[in-house]
Amino acid sequence: MIAVAARVAVDLDLFRHVVNEGPVTSTRLAELCGAEELLIIRLMRPLSATHFVEETGPRTWKATQITAAMATEEIAAGHRMISQLIVPAMQKAPDYLVKHGYSCPIDPRDGLVQHAFLTKATTFERITSSPSLLKDFNTFMGNTMGARSYWVDWYPVQTQILDNADPEKPLIVDVGAGKGHDLLAFHARFPDHAGKLVLQDLPPVIEVLDALNPVIEKVAYDFFTEQPVKGARVYFYHHILHDWSDSYCLDILRRVVSAMTPGYSKLLLHEMIVLEEGAPQFQAQLDMTMMAFNSGMERTAKQWSELLESVGLRVVRVWEPIEEGADGIVEAIKD
Repeated sequence: MIAVAARVAVDLDLFRHVVNEGPVTSTRLAELCGAEELLIIRLMRPLSATHFVEETGPRTWKATQITAAMATEEIAAGHRMISQLIVPAMQKAPDYLVKHGYSCPIDPRDGLVQHAFLTKATTFERITSSPSLLKDFNTFMGNTMGARSYWVDWYPVQTQILDNADPEKPLIVDVGAGKGHDLLAFHARFPDHAGKLVLQDLPPVIEVLDALNPVIEKVAYDFFTEQPVKGARVYFYHHILHDWSDSYCLDILRRVVSAMTPGYSKLLLHEMIVLEEGAPQFQAQLDMTMMAFNSGMERTAKQWSELLESVGLRVVRVWEPIEEGADGIVEAIKD
């Protein structure tokens, strides 16, 4: 119900009106949104109870940090995507789990989305087949950091990457990099670095990329195939493996392990680190979202370590996030 209320609020541009006008009454919101006042009141009840907005008086609300985020086009796009994919998939989850013996979905062609929409197409294929859905997906994914700090602002780049780096070899290969936000943030923070930066993504992504800083080399690449860039200092995966179940992750990881130089190359996974006990609501909900999205999952530090060790990597350290609800970094090396 919360997801539905949020989606309707996004469609009404309600969050932006609360940010711009708040404290604002239901009467005024009804005028601004072109909606029935009673509907506004009923929508705002669950949204207020879950801190999307703050109730300040009878039928009156003001903005919170969550309201401000929801008012952005990037987060609005994410909620439109969720309402079209995840909500229908989760509604069908009980029936799916009965038919699959109450076991987690692991096949991206036989998961919750496929069950809900009666298809064998993967979620990514479904997204790319719909121009509006693809636009929302790209808009949302282009803002994965939101207001949070980039990894280069808190991870010890100098000691863990730059020290002892070979200037003749690639410095960072960002796999599944999208528009290159992480590499751009790195170069902005460390403009004098030696070694090239490599942005890798699927051909359709590479083809539509805007011009990037010339220090960044664009390479079309599917991470289920052999890694063409050998011996880089760092192979960087941001929100890649959480899309996939373990067997698919192992396939992805074996490709990068074969390209790594023992004792030199590092693998950095920029991912959520789910608490083993007492996981907060955000982590728990996102894990269920990934289950529905592509039969993927969020993982604990132990699960990340077991996954990496099974392909011959050694976990150097799990770097915990410095901000609530943010991602950490799992650092591993090939001995």
